[in-house]
Amino acid sequence: MRNAPAMTGLRALEAVLRTGSLSAAARELCVTPAAISHRLRDLEARCGAPLVYRSGNRFEATETGRAISAALGDAFQRIRLADELLQDGHSGELRITASYSFAVLWLMPRIPMLERVFPETDLVINPTHDPLGLAPADVTIVHAAHRPEGPGWSLLFNDRCAAVARPEHPFFTSAETDMQKVLDSRLLHISHHQGRDWGEYSWRDWAAQLGLNWSETKKKGPSVSAEHLAAEMLPTSDLFALISVVNASDLLAANRLRVVAGSEVATGCSYWIGSRYATGPRATRAKRFIDRMIESLKA
Repeated sequence: MRNAPAMTGLRALEAVLRTGSLSAAARELCVTPAAISHRLRDLEARCGAPLVYRSGNRFEATETGRAISAALGDAFQRIRLADELLQDGHSGELRITASYSFAVLWLMPRIPMLERVFPETDLVINPTHDPLGLAPADVTIVHAAHRPEGPGWSLLFNDRCAAVARPEHPFFTSAETDMQKVLDSRLLHISHHQGRDWGEYSWRDWAAQLGLNWSETKKKGPSVSAEHLAAEMLPTSDLFALISVVNASDLLAANRLRVVAGSEVATGCSYWIGSRYATGPRATRAKRFIDRMIESLKA
């Protein structure tokens, strides 16, 4: 081997061709997309020819890129498998990175049940507003408008939200179900500043979907960065908030929150679950966990 640093470029090339995108390759290798692009350019400079080209939403190999990929074969996959075997000799962990409020409101309360189902696995939960921006986990759960890039993603559930408040809210003292009256009440806004593509759904979106009158003055008022923070505030206030009915399901069942009848809507976003492992012991553990999650949310 004349120059070992070329290995970083070959790893980048293999990951880009396998996942089809710079961002997915970057997440897997724990670097930035710019770093992946730089490594590819260096590799192309070494061989004097382009190695990849964009075709639609994916990167594909050129003739030279295909030749290099064929020469590599499954070398990096076998290295990953060997690394997993080394890690599994010391750890039965399953690292799960999940969208914040889903992790806090739905997943965490089910940890005791999951520990009974997977008694030999140590579940490590990492809630975050940006699951795809962190170092890759064994299982990742993402709230997004579209299926994330790369292979291995399954639909967990299509998100629906509703206007919720404490059961003792004055609104519930009558049989009134006028959604405009909800909109004209005190509203709690939820914004993590990542936009609609990453699960953000506002009162303005809700009003438009139900054909209600919206005024920009309604944007004034308290705001939090996540649904679970809203769920903590509602029982001690006369605010309404828009919260995922799945995420709020335990609080609704315990009568700590109540849904305004007729307020439930599809947000246009979904929760996706996936694993970066295709083979090996970690892949087996991840698949069992993913299957259990999908089964639980179908019930």
